[in-house]
Amino acid sequence: MLRRRIVSLRLEEVGARCSLSRHDGPGAPACRPTASRPRLAPRPLAAIACSLLLLTGCSTANGNDGLVGDDAAPTLGTPSFSGPWAADFTTMYQRAESDFVRAVLQDEVITDQELSETRDRFAECLSAYAITDVVHDDDGSFSFTEPEGADYDTVNDQVDGCGKDSGEEQISALHSWIRRNPDNQDENTIMAACLVRKGVVAPSYSADEYAEDDADDDFPYADPSAGEEAHRVCDRDPLGLDE
Repeated sequence: MLRRRIVSLRLEEVGARCSLSRHDGPGAPACRPTASRPRLAPRPLAAIACSLLLLTGCSTANGNDGLVGDDAAPTLGTPSFSGPWAADFTTMYQRAESDFVRAVLQDEVITDQELSETRDRFAECLSAYAITDVVHDDDGSFSFTEPEGADYDTVNDQVDGCGKDSGEEQISALHSWIRRNPDNQDENTIMAACLVRKGVVAPSYSADEYAEDDADDDFPYADPSAGEEAHRVCDRDPLGLDE
């Protein structure tokens, strides 16, 4: 049975995960963020979703208001991170449960080699539960194949546990956030600008309007289908770095 998860972009939701299989019937829990569209929510882990891209019941507040404020002081033993994502590195470092994760995070750079090793550790951990075929995408999402007949909640717990033990939960999340928005620009601003660039909202569309529309999940798209597609693209690549 194949399941898929999407790394979210909301720090306060780290660890809040859901994996709905494509084989789950209508009685399965509907996991989704406040907005009903199957999309990445703005910054720090908003949902980790699954097949059919149904997301977790998580907050989707926007902006740079993660668990750690910009002026939060690091605790004893925590490096003094100073880059655009310093607050998030601080929180992830403090949450780390292994020397490996702390060693990766301490220089505030996640190299391709470190990411690869993290994912190898994750896959090795999952293999102990006969969870195989772990495939990661550039946006931080991943899919895996679970044993036939496996208990839904048990598999979720196993995946979550391996995510923490291997560092995948912290390291892959940070890597995907930085890749998407290297300078940690204001989420509402870059999303509004992206939608304008895609031509699905008026040129005057502002960050404040985006924040309000996102909270209500109601956007002023003249063509709803084109607007939703543009929104999905902007969620994944708001700055057009992959264009």
